[in-house]
Amino acid sequence: MSDAAVKVYVYHGAQRMGLVRGITSLQWMPEWADVGEIKMVCALSDANRRLLQQWATLYNPDTPGIAAVITALTSDVDKNTITVRGRFSLCRFTQRVAKGTRTVTDAAAGLLEICRTNLRGLPVTVPESAAFTAPCAETVEWTDCCSAITQLAQAGGFGVRVTFDPGTGAEQLELLQGKDRSVQGSEWYRGYFGTRLRNLSAVSLVQDASDYANVVICGGEAPTESDTWQQLWIEVGDTAAQGTDRHELWVDGSSVTHRHTVQAADGSTTEAVYSESEYQTALTNYATAALLNHYIEQTLKATAADLVLHYGEDYDLGDRLPVRVPELGLVASAQITSIKLTYEATGRKVIPVFDNIEFGGDTT
Repeated sequence: MSDAAVKVYVYHGAQRMGLVRGITSLQWMPEWADVGEIKMVCALSDANRRLLQQWATLYNPDTPGIAAVITALTSDVDKNTITVRGRFSLCRFTQRVAKGTRTVTDAAAGLLEICRTNLRGLPVTVPESAAFTAPCAETVEWTDCCSAITQLAQAGGFGVRVTFDPGTGAEQLELLQGKDRSVQGSEWYRGYFGTRLRNLSAVSLVQDASDYANVVICGGEAPTESDTWQQLWIEVGDTAAQGTDRHELWVDGSSVTHRHTVQAADGSTTEAVYSESEYQTALTNYATAALLNHYIEQTLKATAADLVLHYGEDYDLGDRLPVRVPELGLVASAQITSIKLTYEATGRKVIPVFDNIEFGGDTT
């Protein structure tokens, strides 16, 4: 593969040091609500050895605005190669511990608060506030900040990344909401993925209902002799379902306690007690989150060609797009939750992973 086919720049801190030469293979795999990773194989040369250092930053112009951090290097003298592994810059937050235990009811605001109060000099700018709310009922306790970030992003249904400015090397935490491109004629519509358009191939659809539930029965915290509340029992989901259409799941909600910790912006904490209506909301959110893990698993995998729809121009991570596969009778829309860019001697491939599939939609 020629150097012209793929360019990977190396930064030491904020300073761009040079371009990796002799790349024979590159897998570049950003994620929507997770860290993502990369793998690169290049020539074992003196120039590459000077550039490719632990914790150096790698920037691929094919994915503007994000970069990866080198976490492992393997130099093979017999093969004359360096194999580089890394994770995208969100992984910097693994270097900080989210101190204490807190109950989070807004995943977006809670995520930013955790990062701000635990930065301790980490050179990543954290916004003062989020542009949206994401209701949840999550407990975050004594973990690394990166794990807290991905926990809350997945609970809140939004994307997260650390952006990278190739001009200055500056990095900033960013929360993302994907665009709905699934409705023909709408502002964001750019076309669809389909086998008839030949921009989708190697299609496989997984539909697994072995762990399916559509109703959760959940019991809350049991009172002690000194407590004044009664144990709360709730049902959430498709509670009108009957007969064989009803699939129940028991969820123990006793970990959702009336007494909970509230942490202020300065990091100080106080103990608080939910009112009965607040507790019912918290328990309902907890039960609903459990139900989300028991839907019918529907995952669509395919290789997408850069025809009609171009990654980075017509769609991005988190976007929802139409998918048409007449061979499967599939008319649906799906969210793109990860991308695998591969660069080999045969050229570049784009392999999106489609998730959160919604069947039906415009058939034209």
